[in-house]
Amino acid sequence: MDNSLTRFKNFYSTATLWSGTLLGLDQFHFSSLKFDHLNEKASIDLPIIPQKTVLGKRAEHFFKFCIEQSSNYNLLVSNQQVFKGKITIGELDYIVQEKRSKQIIHVELVYKFYIYDIDKDVRDKDPIRQELSKYQGPNGKDNLVRKIDHLKNHQLPLLYNEHTHDILDQFDLDVHKMHQEVCFIAHVFIPHRLWNHSFKYINKASIVGYYFKYSAFAKAETSNIYFLPKKYEWKMKPQELEESFTFLQILELTTASLSRGFAPLIWMQLEDSTFERFFVIK
Repeated sequence: MDNSLTRFKNFYSTATLWSGTLLGLDQFHFSSLKFDHLNEKASIDLPIIPQKTVLGKRAEHFFKFCIEQSSNYNLLVSNQQVFKGKITIGELDYIVQEKRSKQIIHVELVYKFYIYDIDKDVRDKDPIRQELSKYQGPNGKDNLVRKIDHLKNHQLPLLYNEHTHDILDQFDLDVHKMHQEVCFIAHVFIPHRLWNHSFKYINKASIVGYYFKYSAFAKAETSNIYFLPKKYEWKMKPQELEESFTFLQILELTTASLSRGFAPLIWMQLEDSTFERFFVIK
């Protein structure tokens, strides 16, 4: 299979964080996109994305490309900024139309990496929010519930803002006939001891690895081969990279990375050539 087609499939086969509706947010599923018309041996011209482009922006390029390549959706609007005078007040990610039903959908895309902190003490009267608050960014600067709240209180309501009306009129779109969904993609990393644990509310397929606290990782020496992917490579399936490291070498790099406030993602190749991936956090 052509490498570009493989990369394309790797992206659209990524699991969404949940199915159906969660805390009032309806999920747009990649599985609804149809690519039957694409030849397995065909070469696909993927979008050209500068190497230093952040992961979220990379995901935006790929999502747009997926809609354009699908046989059952039309892309009507993408990354449309909304202005109040000369001030940008937000951006509509995508407006798409399902060809058969003619349903028009406003989609907000989210692409995240989360660790599940089972020991996080969260006080919330809502048990669902309390559980979901345990999902946070590996550097501790992001949180699933805060992102959900931002979607519900800021990003999705932008569609109904008075300053959005003129934009929708340009595309001959009736806001009252549109449905709103989120395409919330996340790669989740859990404590290794919870590998067989049944997690509430999220898709099991979104769990792709585990994480160590630094103190535990420093004691987990092996003779395996380690790789340190660049952040733009995080979304890839683990594989051999040009530069590999021993445990002591990767430990030194991890120490330096954490001192800069950045939790590294590590790929570890086992003796049978399979891979495991994990974060190391403070």
